[in-house]
Amino acid sequence: MRIAYAAAFLIGFVALLADHLTSPSSGRPVSPEDFAGACAPCGAPCPSSRAAK
Repeated sequence: MRIAYAAAFLIGFVALLADHLTSPSSGRPVSPEDFAGACAPCGAPCPSSRAAK
């Protein structure tokens, strides 16, 4: 029974890995300059920089 579980796990893992490797990328690479002046990784401006404007 352990062999069946191990085989099912390996098949599932290989399927997930193949799906990940064959999926298209999200677009262009992101550079740190894209987020200049941002506090959050999503690019949201800092509250202090909004108050200064």
